[in-house]
Amino acid sequence: MSNPNPPTTAAPLPRWFLGLGLLALAVYAFFLGRTATTVAGGADSSGYLNSARLLTEGRFLAEMRLPAEFGPAANLDRMHFLPQGFYPYAAEARYTPTYPTGLPLHFALAGSLFGWRAGPLLVVIFAAVGAVWLCYASARELGLAPPLAAVGAAMLGTFPVFLFTSLQPLSDTLATTWTVAALYAALRSRRHRAWALAAGGAFGLAVLVRPTNLLFAPALLILFGFDWRRLALYVAGGLPSAAWLAAYNHTLYGSALRSGYGDIFAAFGVAYGAPTALHFVKWLGLLLPAAVLVLPLAALTRPDHRRELLALAVGFFAITGVYAFYEVSHEVWWCLRFILPAVPALILAALLGVDSLMRRSTRLRRLAVAVLALWTVVNAYAWTRRFDILLIPGYENVYARAALDARARLPANALVVTNAFSGTLYFYSELAVLRYDQVEPPAFARYAALATQARRPVCALLFDWEEKEALQTRCPGNWTRLATVANVGLWQLNPSGPTPAAPAAK
Repeated sequence: MSNPNPPTTAAPLPRWFLGLGLLALAVYAFFLGRTATTVAGGADSSGYLNSARLLTEGRFLAEMRLPAEFGPAANLDRMHFLPQGFYPYAAEARYTPTYPTGLPLHFALAGSLFGWRAGPLLVVIFAAVGAVWLCYASARELGLAPPLAAVGAAMLGTFPVFLFTSLQPLSDTLATTWTVAALYAALRSRRHRAWALAAGGAFGLAVLVRPTNLLFAPALLILFGFDWRRLALYVAGGLPSAAWLAAYNHTLYGSALRSGYGDIFAAFGVAYGAPTALHFVKWLGLLLPAAVLVLPLAALTRPDHRRELLALAVGFFAITGVYAFYEVSHEVWWCLRFILPAVPALILAALLGVDSLMRRSTRLRRLAVAVLALWTVVNAYAWTRRFDILLIPGYENVYARAALDARARLPANALVVTNAFSGTLYFYSELAVLRYDQVEPPAFARYAALATQARRPVCALLFDWEEKEALQTRCPGNWTRLATVANVGLWQLNPSGPTPAAPAAK
């Protein structure tokens, strides 16, 4: 059975529409280039960028920045000095990156070619624009008319969660791009078998960026059917990524099947299922045109698209079904980023539903496209403003500003008490960090005394919401503010009286 799901002939594409579409993508890319940021901010962004820089240096492991007076790493709790985005490696004074290697590989390549300022930004821009275009192209491969396919692309491009992840260096947008690229290539392989090789390559990269994208594999297999040649090409395309993933995981974590997340299964539980499912339905219905949730049902009346509809349904529910049991998926609206790679499947299924309902009337189809387009734009605009999504890059840039200010003001040998800035400082400076969220007051008193005796300044870089826990509860002392950047304070510990003797280690 060489071609179990023959393609539907798509409507011809007018030249004016092609020009308009390219202009829209160019404007979207310009908007992202002017708005997005790629600073090493919180745990995620600093983790990816620190890992990328290690790769450009030909290293997998990061060196531990430990003050010499504290003694050998083997006698210390290495979690006290751990930048976010890393985890202690074996018994050595080194750290392994926590996050998957897919996005760091993209950043490393782009950073090497275009520099660390432009390279990662180009990755962010091309990932977002690529996902939007591939959503449109996949809709066309499903035989949908250009205007309807364009509405689907607009739904994805303006989806507030997609914007949220496309304005900062997170893996969710890139994971979506490679997933929909694999879907598009699998659809194209119905016309030309060689596209199955591209599907395998794209899917391999999707898994490198986010390992749980492996859940999308059954959807692609449904599209391939029982064509063994296409299946063989698909597997061949994915082998390089699989080999890299296995080798990387084995080298850093001791097994090809282990990752930097540790025991990830501990974060899943049956009890999370019901509230998270409701959370997903609620926010998908609010952030997308709500009709998208029911329109796929209308596509069931089309026997010529049942295979494709089944594949889209399997891909969507496989990813959302697993993340429904993840402990943090229900916390806030932007936690929908975990299921973002599945959203194009939902959108495409909804477009098939629109096409099924309106296929007998050109006038009704045009009306439906107009209504969906207006609904998409107005809805996205309202929620983007409500959540201040376009302000996110400004919030993220504070990380870099404060870290660079600390680097300029502090002696090179300073020990910096911090948490949120730990990964940022590791990327932008050579300063050693002490994680206040990991230490107790007795341990801090010992470190502070040893540092004081060695004439090492003990400082702190903290958001205002961190100050109470850090400076009063975990690391109490006579702290003086040195500078303020936005809502970030730079502090220094002033030992009162004679230098205290270091408490004995326990």
